[in-house]
Amino acid sequence: MASPGAERWSRLGAPAGLFLLALAVRLPALGRFLTPDEFLWIDRSRNFLAGLLNPAYLCSSPVDVAGLQQAVGLSCTLRTGHPGVTTMWTGSLGLLLHYLASGQPGSLFDFVADQRTNPLDAALIVPERLPSVVLLSLWVGLVYWLVSRLLDSRPVALVAGLLVALDPFQIALSRVIHHDALATAFMTVSLLTALMYWGRQRSRWWLVVSGTAGGLAFLSKSSSLFLNPFIALIGVWALVAGWRRGEGLAWRVAATLGDGLLWFGCAAAVFFVVWPAMWVIPQEAVGTVFSTGFKYASGGHAKGDYFLGDVSSDPGPLFYPVSWLLRSTPLVWAGLAALGYAAWKGWRARRQAVQAATGWPALGLLAGYAILFVAFMTLGEKKQDRYILPVYPALSILAAVGLVQWVNLRHRLLLAVVFLVQGALVVASYPYFFTYYNPLLGGIQSAEHTLTVGWGEGMDLAADYLNRKPDADRLQVSAWYQSTFAPFFKGTAVSYAKEKGKALSGDYVVFYINQLQRRFPDDELFRYFESRYQPEAVIPLRGVDYVVIYPGPHLQHYVEDRVDENQRAYRGIAALLGWDWLTAPGAATPHAKPGSGLPFRLYWEYLGKRPEEHFFFRLAGPTGRVVAEGLSQPLASEDGEPGSWRQGQIIVEQGELPVPAGTPSGDYRLQIGFYTQAPAVPEGELRFALPPEEAVVRVEPAVR
Repeated sequence: MASPGAERWSRLGAPAGLFLLALAVRLPALGRFLTPDEFLWIDRSRNFLAGLLNPAYLCSSPVDVAGLQQAVGLSCTLRTGHPGVTTMWTGSLGLLLHYLASGQPGSLFDFVADQRTNPLDAALIVPERLPSVVLLSLWVGLVYWLVSRLLDSRPVALVAGLLVALDPFQIALSRVIHHDALATAFMTVSLLTALMYWGRQRSRWWLVVSGTAGGLAFLSKSSSLFLNPFIALIGVWALVAGWRRGEGLAWRVAATLGDGLLWFGCAAAVFFVVWPAMWVIPQEAVGTVFSTGFKYASGGHAKGDYFLGDVSSDPGPLFYPVSWLLRSTPLVWAGLAALGYAAWKGWRARRQAVQAATGWPALGLLAGYAILFVAFMTLGEKKQDRYILPVYPALSILAAVGLVQWVNLRHRLLLAVVFLVQGALVVASYPYFFTYYNPLLGGIQSAEHTLTVGWGEGMDLAADYLNRKPDADRLQVSAWYQSTFAPFFKGTAVSYAKEKGKALSGDYVVFYINQLQRRFPDDELFRYFESRYQPEAVIPLRGVDYVVIYPGPHLQHYVEDRVDENQRAYRGIAALLGWDWLTAPGAATPHAKPGSGLPFRLYWEYLGKRPEEHFFFRLAGPTGRVVAEGLSQPLASEDGEPGSWRQGQIIVEQGELPVPAGTPSGDYRLQIGFYTQAPAVPEGELRFALPPEEAVVRVEPAVR
């Protein structure tokens, strides 16, 4: 019989110790880097809290409400269909913490409404992440308590708690303001408490807690709706088990239906009460959740995912098994292998002992939960390794059972091994826990050639490198994942995706590992830099190159958007990227004198344009009359011969815009375009739509 001290330790000390351990590994260097989605969640939290504080607050809306793409007051708590409500509650608490730490400057509403989120104020990172870190650390202690009661085994609960507390991938996702870790926590609590009710025949309060946690899970991420059919499956399993024990079938059916309605009623009530948007625009809120879920299920990643050497919008059914193998830990493998071996051997006596102790095949349901959730997520085209995080705690619990059965009574030794092995993995991947991959499969060196790698870690180091440059605050840097770079950089950061002109606009350009894996936006952007420059710096993490920094041409005028409707590009011909005035570097409005010329350099993307279809630069007066025109020629030394040009290649041309003598002084509009022989263009020329503020040339009075 356990001593009173041991009972007290099990009841209070073990969960408290696991909470402190989880907190200790999640808190250090909490503001070290930023993931690309976090500035979005912080901005959503800002609008969420502002809408709560001020009924007159206006915000953009993700849905068309009453014919307007704008919301007011509580409607602003609908920010996205994920729906991420629990994330926005923790983000709102983080804003309150930041407000208090700042000395309460003015009203809370004004403080919240004025927060800068893009680029994000780096001072917001720690307070925004802190509430989730504390909540998820508490959850680790709760997992211990629930498992110890469900399986009547403190050793299993302790091992499970350690596996969860010291899992590098779970640590990584619990240290960011996002919704995957919160959804995982609430789904796990809902699952374990449902097993407590139906498996251990406990009070209906367990069912109320399960439904409440389920509602919070639904508010966290729409994929948590998987709980609905799975909780129903548990109820049906309980019904069949009761019928086999001789209980009346009609009574069991009625009781199961009543239990299901109670569970769903609690979940629905929480969904309504905790999300203020449900109070004012319930139809739009629910509709947005389902439309967003359908979009992710039917549409893959816009930029494609790298998997097993290929880039595609849907990496296929092997993605989640492979990603789990790479993200899980060796001890979880060992525990699951031990459990599987025992099951393969028949496990008759031990199976009977487990069922006698638990009164329920809880382990089978935990395994079924993991398998079915992975299958459910595989149905969607868009896939990310973090999307199946909800199965990690369930598999850790199963692994803990296998490890405890394996070592028999040497539980203290097992706890020491788990603590040391898992702890070593944590220390090795600190502070960039997303760099962890299973060492049994070659770690990150293997993952780099298997999965899309990198979620912003290392961009802080790139910013730190460039911050040490002279006059760093005057530098302009084009950065992939600009949202993860800008908060740490002293100068100006420009975001680029498909816009090659924006990539060329920096004094430096930053390439990131998952961009390099996918060669995004295309090979031609990389060829441009690789053929003209040497990397100035390479930032490695755990032996893998994460960030590559090239010097850039600092294009003075770049085209913001390449959209056909706005005449930024012409399919099958050419796309304008930008231009430089060679005699007026850095000038927003170049100056010219009559009788002189303005040399320029032009950057464009080859989409099929013929060599004889020359580009022109023109000056047009107020009436539209052209007063000057200059043509450009490709630079053969940089571009090669036209016959060798590749689709998407960046072409550099040079020319001069002559300003005739006698041209009246004043501001003239710049026109850039090219002559074409395309049959669909009877005018014989196409002009690009230029940014109005950059399409001005000033002609000064002639010198007498």
